[in-house]
Order: sequence, then structure tokens, then C-alpha cells
Amino acid sequence: MVLSPYRGALLHRFVLCSALYAAAVHAGPAPDLTPAQADQRRTEARPYPHALGPVQGIRIRSTRYFDADNRPCAAPRPKSRTITARHVRTFLRKAVPVSQIDVMNYYGAFGECMSDWVDVSFADGRRVRMTFAADSGVAYLAPLVDGKEGEVYFYVCEDCGR
Repeated sequence: MVLSPYRGALLHRFVLCSALYAAAVHAGPAPDLTPAQADQRRTEARPYPHALGPVQGIRIRSTRYFDADNRPCAAPRPKSRTITARHVRTFLRKAVPVSQIDVMNYYGAFGECMSDWVDVSFADGRRVRMTFAADSGVAYLAPLVDGKEGEVYFYVCEDCGR
């Protein structure tokens, strides 16, 4: 059997798309949108509607990264991607919103391993849950309402600890 040279690239995209689908399913039902509105929503960089600071508390569940099957990643993560409270604060200060399409197309070659969740509490009482990609500098941010995750926002920080 001859293996395709594209097999690895497709696997990364599949894993990332699986993670995005899991995030969307976990976030609950989306508002009723027409197909055109749904396309626009995927292609625009939507910022979280509130300021990302000041941070009151950070709860890191685990510093480990997991693959799409929820198994610990075999490859060690880069040292610059170790999740600490300082890393989370730096990310929130420097990150910019990106679209879901950009995450899948541009940053999708990485992102095969995702961190465990991190809960962030802000001084005004809002809470969000974040998950970081191991290699790409992308994070998924979902507001917590009554302990449940809401809509997912995508952020990237290319300057955070490379």
C-alpha cells in the first residue's frame, strides 16, 4: 500500500476540525441563523463582547495537552506553551480575535493537541473557559453562564512566548 504524502496534513486538519466541532457541540445550540448569516459568522473575526481584563482569578485544571481522542499527547509541548497564570494573563493582554475559517485554514496545520480547560474570572464577575492549542498560539474562549459554556470565540497570540 502506498501512503499519500498528504496524509499527515489531512490528519492535522481532521483533528482540528474535530476539536472545533466538539467545541461547537459543547457550547450548546447556536442561535437560529440563515445559511448566509452562519457563513458570515464563520468568516469574520468576532471579539469577545467584553474587555478581557482585569483578571481576578485563574484556575488551571491541568497543564497537560490532549489529542482528539482525549489521550495525552505523545510529543512534548514546547516550553513556551506551558500553561501558567502568567501565560494566561499575557495571552489575554496580547491576543487578537481571528475567524473560525482562519483557525481552520491558516492555523490548522498545527493545533493537533489541545490543553485542558482553564477557567478565568474577571474583576466584574464574568467567567470564561479557555483551551489552548499546543503549537499554534490559538486559544478558544467560551463565556460561562450558570456553569455552562456559551458561544466560542477564537483568539491568536503570535507574540506569546515563541
